[in-house]
Amino acid sequence: MNGARKHYALPPLPNRAVRKIPKSSKGHFVGELVYDNVDGKPQRLGFGSYTEFKAAICLIYRYDFADIEEQLASLPFRHPKGVRSQHFFDFRFTTKGGQRLCISVKPERIAQTYDYQAMIGAVKKAAIGNICDAVVTVTERNISPIELHNAELYHAARRPEPDIDALVVEGLALLEAPISIDRFLENIGLSGRGFFSVARAIRFGHARLFNPEKIRGKTLIERGEPA
Repeated sequence: MNGARKHYALPPLPNRAVRKIPKSSKGHFVGELVYDNVDGKPQRLGFGSYTEFKAAICLIYRYDFADIEEQLASLPFRHPKGVRSQHFFDFRFTTKGGQRLCISVKPERIAQTYDYQAMIGAVKKAAIGNICDAVVTVTERNISPIELHNAELYHAARRPEPDIDALVVEGLALLEAPISIDRFLENIGLSGRGFFSVARAIRFGHARLFNPEKIRGKTLIERGEPA
């Protein structure tokens, strides 16, 4: 427990946005979140809309997450109309395998327009092989409610509780059949106190979901195989 408190007393590393994100914006959801980077250090990440926030937190808690950068430097490209222009990617996501994805977050109504599709096609030609390996557009339709719910839970539960975590992992290793989270915690004498610990156990592979669903007390889990 002392080690966990000491770790989270570290000041977060500054965000890495090259393009400035306003501290406040009328009619827009802007702000920062703090997550643990791959080195275990608190890292700030800025976002300029609610969809950017949802996309970022889902990316951070993907199984293949290695890094995420926000608001990259401008990318020069030739617009389909023939003029020189520049594009600002909202994120660059790097997987554990080293693949880099440049991501533009747009409302679905804009992403489906001919003008945007033509523009992002030209941007891809300038970006791929230069600053990334692939270009992706994310809209509100691409964000799974299940994935978002679970990512927000993993984020809320990210701080370890060594004593409780040890009890949960020990209990999970003995599972022989699927069981609800509530029943599992009751069986090991923790009840609701261990819910966040089970979430961490799912995230790190000590348990897995019996069905892909939002993680709640009634959710069925089974013994996992941590990497």
